[in-house]
Amino acid sequence: MSIPLFFREESFLQPMEVTLPDDIRVVTQKFYDVRMEDIRDIFDESFQTLAGCGPIGPGYGLYEGDPHDVFDITLGFPVAAPTDVEGVDNGVFPSGRALIMSHVGAYEGISSAWASLFEVHEVNGGGDPRGVIEIYVNDPSVTEPEDLRTDLIILY
Repeated sequence: MSIPLFFREESFLQPMEVTLPDDIRVVTQKFYDVRMEDIRDIFDESFQTLAGCGPIGPGYGLYEGDPHDVFDITLGFPVAAPTDVEGVDNGVFPSGRALIMSHVGAYEGISSAWASLFEVHEVNGGGDPRGVIEIYVNDPSVTEPEDLRTDLIILY
């Protein structure tokens, strides 16, 4: 079984306003005071743990703070039912109004996609976001870098 969170099969080639549903059950782990140089180790360890909770959709990262300095990150996966795995929290995916756009290609090019999305957010009068999310639509261990899709989300 797979759950599409709220996105669609095809990429969001242009920024689009969406309303995120309020009932997507997730398992998460939160990390505080993270620096970008620590991110790979955090993802590797956390996604391995969270994968043991029976994910039914793609993983994601919710970033809070300045990703160019120190920030907090919550990593998670949608699940069909709560889990009792030690060190894993049960919850729901953030809901409400958001702006979404897809980045297709290697992760190294994602910063320019974020810049484009934030530009639209600012033009639309957006203030400080509640957070930003990256949904890792396909698995980088089996997908060529040029085919990777990451859905970028700014939470209003």
